[in-house]
Amino acid sequence: MVEVVLIGMEALAEMDDQKTAEKPEYKPRVETKLSRQDFKRVDDLAKEDGVTKAEIVREAVLWYLANRDELRNEPRDSMITTSIEAMTNRVCAMLARQGRLIGTLFELTYANMASTKEGKAAFDSALTSAKQKMAKAVEKDERELVEGMKRTVEATQKVKAS
Repeated sequence: MVEVVLIGMEALAEMDDQKTAEKPEYKPRVETKLSRQDFKRVDDLAKEDGVTKAEIVREAVLWYLANRDELRNEPRDSMITTSIEAMTNRVCAMLARQGRLIGTLFELTYANMASTKEGKAAFDSALTSAKQKMAKAVEKDERELVEGMKRTVEATQKVKAS
């Protein structure tokens, strides 16, 4: 019984396809005016591509319709990109300053503590502890930065979708 229904449905679909094929497709016209210069450019393109001027204009309109939203969103996307780059540069500058300060403190501390065996051992122990704490802090900062970037990307995608 199921096979008969499926065959019947396929036959109906085939009949619909035949009816559709028999009817001429209605294609509405759009007319516009161009400056002589633009008309010449369209004419030159048509000759170059070996197609009609109507095909050049149709292709241009279809391309515009397909890319319209992206073209409108481009300034906003550019602004977001610029903002992210500025934040990245700021974070890098802050990290560079911190690195210089830490390096200076490191050198001063080592210069004062390395003169004795006990001082050098205490310095090495403190250095190991500091490295471990820094690694944990960097991992936390990296996770927070990644999460922030994900939120920015998701917000951008939501705006694009709407």
